Amino acid sequence: MQISLDPWLPLKDTGVTPDGRWESRVRFSTSSEWFSGHFEECPLLPGVALLALVAETVKRQGQSQRRVLEFSKFSKVRFKRFVFPDEELLISIAGMPSGDKARLDFHVLCRGETVAQGELDVYAEGFRE
Repeated sequence: MQISLDPWLPLKDTGVTPDGRWESRVRFSTSSEWFSGHFEECPLLPGVALLALVAETVKRQGQSQRRVLEFSKFSKVRFKRFVFPDEELLISIAGMPSGDKARLDFHVLCRGETVAQGELDVYAEGFRE
């Protein structure tokens, strides 16, 4: 089990599903800095944190395949549900094909319910339009 030491992006269980999707899991405790000031009466995980988790999952999967992968943009992003402290999230992204660039769909789920979804454009290092 691979666990990040990064307190901002503490991904764990990063891997590939039998159908080729990239996945990771994460859980933020109430002490996470992501909740600081967002909001004191009702702490919510900011949407930017969800997108950062998606991007980081892509980077780590690239590293596991000995590829440096980056993203250029998100599109068709929809936030469907709030995320509260101590909820476990599953990040699921279409696997990167062997080429230099691709548009990958992603889903962030909590207890089987969609939290966020969309697409991101991914490219291999050294390739950029």
